[in-house]
Amino acid sequence: TLQEGDNIRVDVVDTGTGISREDAEKVFDKFYQIHASDGRQKKGTGLGLTICKGIVEEHGGRIWVEPAPGGGSRFSFILPV
Repeated sequence: TLQEGDNIRVDVVDTGTGISREDAEKVFDKFYQIHASDGRQKKGTGLGLTICKGIVEEHGGRIWVEPAPGGGSRFSFILPV
């Protein structure tokens, strides 16, 4: 967690298989699920990140993902203090 001016920034980093640039633009869409390249069955509804985006934006913030295909991703959001 970092304070940047009048905002607080939170970064969450995972070490999964990563997200492509194409998927990064869709990952916050309702019901969107990334195809598992390792054959694993999808779990969930594809609403978790949509809900997170709604909450962050309702509080005047912004949320995004920085993909690193083949090596995890960084999800970040900022909220006004």
